[in-house]
Amino acid sequence: QPYILLGKKDSPAGSGTEITGNGNEFINFQQILKGILTEGAINSPLIGPAESWESFINSINISGNDEFSFDLSGLDNIGNESDLLIGLTSSNTTITSVNAAQFGSLRLRSNLKDEVQLTAPQLEKWIVTYETVPEGIAFFLNNDDNGSVQLTKQEGEIFNTQIGFTNISNKSFQDSVTIEYEIFNLTSRVVSQESIKIGPVIPGDTSVINISINTRGKVGDNNLRISVNPRLLPEQFYENNIVDIPNYFLVNKDNVNPLIEVSFDGEFIFDGDIVSPSPLISMILRDENTFLFKDDTTGIELFIKYPLNENYTRINFSDATVQWIPANANSNFEVQLRPQSLADGLYALQVQAGDASGNLAGTNPYEINFLVVNESTITNFYPYPNPFSTSMRFVFTLTGAEIPDQIKIQIMTVSGKIVREITQDELGTIRVGNNVSDFFWDGRDEFGDQLANGVYLYRVLIRKNGQPIELRETKGDKAFKRGFGKIYLLK
Repeated sequence: QPYILLGKKDSPAGSGTEITGNGNEFINFQQILKGILTEGAINSPLIGPAESWESFINSINISGNDEFSFDLSGLDNIGNESDLLIGLTSSNTTITSVNAAQFGSLRLRSNLKDEVQLTAPQLEKWIVTYETVPEGIAFFLNNDDNGSVQLTKQEGEIFNTQIGFTNISNKSFQDSVTIEYEIFNLTSRVVSQESIKIGPVIPGDTSVINISINTRGKVGDNNLRISVNPRLLPEQFYENNIVDIPNYFLVNKDNVNPLIEVSFDGEFIFDGDIVSPSPLISMILRDENTFLFKDDTTGIELFIKYPLNENYTRINFSDATVQWIPANANSNFEVQLRPQSLADGLYALQVQAGDASGNLAGTNPYEINFLVVNESTITNFYPYPNPFSTSMRFVFTLTGAEIPDQIKIQIMTVSGKIVREITQDELGTIRVGNNVSDFFWDGRDEFGDQLANGVYLYRVLIRKNGQPIELRETKGDKAFKRGFGKIYLLK
């Protein structure tokens, strides 16, 4: 059966009124309820955002002792709400004076009052007219299932992703649109942020936005979040301007060790070889990672041990004798050391290097010994191979700080007849230290005629500044005495 219970809060028990149906399907009951409040208010939701404000229109029914007014407040760009127009009673109020650039959204409040009959004025309508702002929507454009397929990249690799932004309104954005994107690395918990701008987007137009992502320092899984117009320009809704892709890409760490190449005056030497007293020592770091280039001296350590010293001395990169060159797509990381006028003796160089990922070239540093002899001498001047049948070259060692002005080799018969003279220009590039001539002797004389098999003598004449260079004898000079040696030609 239908049933009504009417009671007043905090009234004594049993003071309520009960109405029962007494078998009827419907019951009716009327009662005048009188409150205790004499006034109240109604607040509107936020109105806008607007490009410009026009008017406020309202309609309200009043009777007897009813009183009413309207207040208008504005919300600024940082979310603060301020009262702008207070106590409005007109049914049509022009509000063009409100600065939409400062207050993009408005809120209405109706103040209702009746102190006698306690019957509120009845609000029938309230309307704000204004020029709307643009409205855009952002969406993912890449062809990898809208980001559902995780990308795999090598650390240091730079790749692009694309999103679209369409103006779906009939209003143009009045200024360039900012795109902010952040990458959250789930391993390091580090957020990196970047921003770019595109030109104003006209109604119905779609802008394709290319976002470049550098994977350096982002090893592991990474989330991508892109926000177009992050509440910088007026727009109807901002919620549909966000593209959020969890686990968008995985970055693999470079775990391959780089290689160190150490050369002296452009040549690779054996341990203990002779070098110039002022050599150019070049240390090149070769890395297979084509994305991550070494561009600083982190992890690069240079030490040198001087003659008669047991300990290594660190070489600082602030030293005037040191220069370093960062790696790029066309060249490797290089350190150039130019010690000047080293004294005679045996030196040792120690090098350790790490690539941009921190991988060391080896567990232990690279070490090599080199010998400095300041006196200008020549030694170990012999043909190779010897005997020979088709061709041979000359091998020799120079010491000192300078290259001789003249080197001439005379090949002669055992009777002393000169059959071939070889000049310094023919020998090719000559350097302090061990040399192998570019020149090949094929066993022919000055006229190109083939010489007979047998033993031939060779004589070496070397001068610098017009003075002969001393021949320094070593254990390797048993077959080269006083500037003469033997060549065996076997066809």
